[in-house]
Amino acid sequence: MLRHYRALHENKEETGASPSHATRKQELDEALVSMIVKDTQPFTVVDDVGFRAFVSKLDPNYVIPTRQALKAMVEAKYELAKEKAKAKMETVVAVSLTSDMWTSINMDAYLAVTCHFVGENTKLSSVLLGVQAFPQSHTAENIACVKASLMEEWGITNKVTFI
Repeated sequence: MLRHYRALHENKEETGASPSHATRKQELDEALVSMIVKDTQPFTVVDDVGFRAFVSKLDPNYVIPTRQALKAMVEAKYELAKEKAKAKMETVVAVSLTSDMWTSINMDAYLAVTCHFVGENTKLSSVLLGVQAFPQSHTAENIACVKASLMEEWGITNKVTFI
């Protein structure tokens, strides 16, 4: 219970925790989130005995977040990055979309839509708009619906030219 309290609630209350401790924990949490994202590690890595021993050697006072807390931090980082990307898209005049479709070994159909554009620094940039799983196969109607939904969500409907 103490581990749960430290991982999820300690920083919310200022009782007993020095400002430098909270800052250090935040820095380590952010570094852990970056590692998970950059290395595409599973959230369960925080439960691995070897990982826990390694982190304990580096900083015995650091309380590793739970899988659920780590997932929430990754989702928050994703939402922040998504909002920044959406803000960048507001200044873009025209975009190009690409779609990647595949079927899993379990016969689940997936569609990923990526947006490509030239930004203000005249550098070609790309943003993954989303990945959608389908209950059935890839049909033209399913693909069109997903693309339309993503274009509306990202505010680029009037910036896409269909040829």
